[in-house]
Amino acid sequence: MSLFFYGVFILGVVLGGLVLLVLYCLLAMAAKDDEYLDQLELEHYRVREYAPPLTQRGKSKNIRVSATPDLSHGGTT
Repeated sequence: MSLFFYGVFILGVVLGGLVLLVLYCLLAMAAKDDEYLDQLELEHYRVREYAPPLTQRGKSKNIRVSATPDLSHGGTT
């Protein structure tokens, strides 16, 4: 066995370990994120359950609102 073989073997073991460590970290973060989202969703339902009911808005009888600026003033002077 040559020194080159040992170097390639050690490098492969180190890189493989790093890949496994990165995969483990990604899976752990994903699990923690799912747990956080579940907790947030449950809290959202609790807040909605205890929230006061929304009031119904009636339609206004006066719907005459101008969408364009008043042009009778002649602009700025």
